[in-house]
Amino acid sequence: MTKGSLMGISNVNLGSMLRRSAHKHPQKVALVSHEGEERTYSQMEALSNRFARAFTKLGIKKGDHVAVLSLNCIEQLIAFFGIFKLGAVAVPINVRLAVPEMKWIIEHSDATALIYSKEFETRAAELRPELKKIGHYLLIGEDPPENTLRFEDLLELGDDKVPQTEVVGDDEAFLLYTAGTTGRPKGVLLSHNGFIWNSVNWAHNGVFREDDRCLQVFPLYHVAAIGSVLTYLYIGGTIYLKKTFAPKECMETIERERITRWAAAPTVFNMLLQLPGIEEYDTGSVTLIGSGAAIMPVETQRRLGAVFPSALIFDTYGMTEASGGITTLLPEDFTRKKGCVGKEHLNLELRVVDEKGSLVPAGHVGEVIFRGNNLMKGYYKDAAATEAAMRDGWFYTGDLGRLDEEGFLYIVDRKKDMIITGGENVYPREVEEVLYTHPLIAEAAVIGVPDPRWGEAIKAVVALNPGATASDKDIIGFCRKKIGGFKCPKSVEFVRELPKNPAGKILKKELKKRFSTPSQ
Repeated sequence: MTKGSLMGISNVNLGSMLRRSAHKHPQKVALVSHEGEERTYSQMEALSNRFARAFTKLGIKKGDHVAVLSLNCIEQLIAFFGIFKLGAVAVPINVRLAVPEMKWIIEHSDATALIYSKEFETRAAELRPELKKIGHYLLIGEDPPENTLRFEDLLELGDDKVPQTEVVGDDEAFLLYTAGTTGRPKGVLLSHNGFIWNSVNWAHNGVFREDDRCLQVFPLYHVAAIGSVLTYLYIGGTIYLKKTFAPKECMETIERERITRWAAAPTVFNMLLQLPGIEEYDTGSVTLIGSGAAIMPVETQRRLGAVFPSALIFDTYGMTEASGGITTLLPEDFTRKKGCVGKEHLNLELRVVDEKGSLVPAGHVGEVIFRGNNLMKGYYKDAAATEAAMRDGWFYTGDLGRLDEEGFLYIVDRKKDMIITGGENVYPREVEEVLYTHPLIAEAAVIGVPDPRWGEAIKAVVALNPGATASDKDIIGFCRKKIGGFKCPKSVEFVRELPKNPAGKILKKELKKRFSTPSQ
């Protein structure tokens, strides 16, 4: 193809992906904002072209890094695609971080521009004196401060013509920072190819469909949200963006807009299930519910099925370094494979290996490794971490899992979270599955704490349902009826809620910091 043709250039990239969808579905609604504003595929194509061409006039060029601090909104996605079309790199910032954490990431990423939404004007003002490399500030909202350009005014500087920057699939598209469960966050460099292959994988397994109306609650600085949105824009679906998760508002949107698909973390669904009167909403349009970021407890699955009786459920396993998904447990296997995350996606390979990197037999626990076109390019400015995680083309996830005789993967736990108590290996997830069946427990996490007798003792951290009361003896006694005594908690801590990252994953590092005192 020649420049200016349907794909813009001969190389397939995320910008040409949107152009293809706009050609195929020009008048179809691609995005609906939190406030109900709509943008069609052709509008998204034109607006992202305008953004790219205007940004070029500001001096932003291929390879530059652009930080984005925003709640989910249409402008954020216009910016992303404009950045892609320039060959620049988007650096989404976790909006829940403290200002010093944001500063570290923006500086470490070598960003030269910062785009932020009105909600973060105060934080941007705090950051501005500290950010020496940022040459341009762009506000999504009205009344920009001095030396800041309004988003709408930037678009006026551009035009709808296709940018002519040569962008190839191996070029970097995103620099995403991990949650930092072990020290400083790591910047994960992800290519256009990585996300395109992730979209192809999802489109192949059938859980993303062109006629879907998808509710998007995951924040667009997390790989699960980015991967989901890019896949829908790849196949031509319609996405309803939510700025934040509010259970009542989500249920009202599902009923009003006849949402067909929703994917979220198990903790999000746990919170949703606490909504009074949830059974009164009409959820008949929802035909598919997806779970990711953590394993959905069996009890949560059961209760979710009662609220969404027309919906099939699928589970998925993925990570930032994979541009999103690694495996999926499809709906047809969901009921017969409890606690499973399914089989690997079409265009990747997966293994379970021992400490020497050798395959372990079916049913045995080892470390999960994978390779494929969706794999990251590496950790930004961290060659040592890249070398430690990527060996002979394989990525070592740090997750412990096992494959059954049919090749289905079961994640046992994080390698670093395994508890060794009295010489016995205990996987916290097994204990958590039991805790989630307790009728009074809303959320639970299990950690190991130092113990002079056992080396480590098992501690359960529990959030009860609103208005419920229970003692540690109640919880421990309940567990003793379900699993072996050495797996049962030695102590229980009751909290109002468990700390989570933006994807809804429970932060065990925070729990260990708070509760890692010797067992009594």
